[in-house]
Amino acid sequence: MTPALLILSALACLLLALALWLLTGARRKEHNRSMQSHLQRSLEMQLPQDGALPGMPGVPPAPTAQRTADSLPSHPLLQRLQRHLSLEAWGIAPTSLIVLSVLGLLLCALAALQGGWLLGLLALLAYGLLCSFGIWRRLNKRREKLLQQLPGLLDNMVRLITIGNSPHAAFQLAIGNVPAPLGDALQQAAATLSTTPDLGHAMSLLERNWRLPEFGLLAAVFRMSTRYGGRSDQVLERVSAYIRDRQSAERELHALSAEIRLSAWVLALLPIVIGGLIMVLNSGYFMRMWEDDTGRKMVLAAAGLEAFGSFLLYRLARLR
Repeated sequence: MTPALLILSALACLLLALALWLLTGARRKEHNRSMQSHLQRSLEMQLPQDGALPGMPGVPPAPTAQRTADSLPSHPLLQRLQRHLSLEAWGIAPTSLIVLSVLGLLLCALAALQGGWLLGLLALLAYGLLCSFGIWRRLNKRREKLLQQLPGLLDNMVRLITIGNSPHAAFQLAIGNVPAPLGDALQQAAATLSTTPDLGHAMSLLERNWRLPEFGLLAAVFRMSTRYGGRSDQVLERVSAYIRDRQSAERELHALSAEIRLSAWVLALLPIVIGGLIMVLNSGYFMRMWEDDTGRKMVLAAAGLEAFGSFLLYRLARLR
C-alpha cells in the first residue's frame, strides 16, 4: 500500500469521524434548542395577563426574541455578509463552518505535498464545490420543509383572526410550539417585532434572509391590513390554499421528471467517481500523468469540461 493511499485512507476515516461528531452535536443542539424554545414559549404565553402581547408598543420584548437579537453579529461587515449569504437559513453552527474550513485547508496541504501547489489548489476547489453543494442541498430541504409547515401556521392565524384577534396578535399566538425550520424563522421575526411592531417589515426581513417569495406575499398582506384594514383572514386563507396547490403541482412535476433528473445525476457524477477511484486505487498512474505537461493539461481540460457539462445538465434538468 502506497503512502498516498494510506494518507487518503486516514483522511477519509478522519472526515467520517468528524461528520459523525458534527451530526451528533447538531442533533443534541437541536434537541436542547427545541426544549428551551418550548419552555420559553410556555412562559411567554403566561406573561400577558391584561391582553397585551410581547412586541406591541409599551410592552417589554420577549426574552427569547431579545436573546435572538443579541446573538446576531454586531459588526456591519458581518451583518452584510450574513444578509448576502443567508447564513441564518443554513441551520449550521459557526463552529461547524470553522471545522469544515480547517479540513479544507488540511486537504489542500496534503494534496500540495503530493503533487505541488496546483494540485492542492484543485483539491481545495473540489472540496469547496462539494461543501457548497452540501450547503445548497441542506438549504433547499429546509426551505421545502418550511413551505410545508407554512400553510398550517396560516390556518392557525385565520382561526385566531376569525375569533376577534388582530393579525399581529394572531401571529404572536400562532408561533407557539412551531417546529424547525419554520420555528427558527419565526424566532427571527419575533426578534424584529421586539424593536418595531410592523409585522410587514418582519416578513420582509424573512424574505431577504430565506429568499422565499411567500414571505414577501405575507409582508404585502400584513402591510395592506395595517394601512387599509379589510378581511385579512380571507386573504391569508387564500394564500394558504395557493401554497398547498403549488406544492401539489411541484410534487407532480417532480414525479413526472424523475427519470430526467436521475439521468442528469448519473451523467454528472459518473466521471467524478471514476476519476476519484483511479486516483485512490492507482495513484502512481495519476501522479505520472500529472507530472507530465501534456497529462496535466488533459486533467485540467477534463475538469473544466466536467464543470461545464454539469452546469448544462443542471440547466436542462432544472424545473423552475
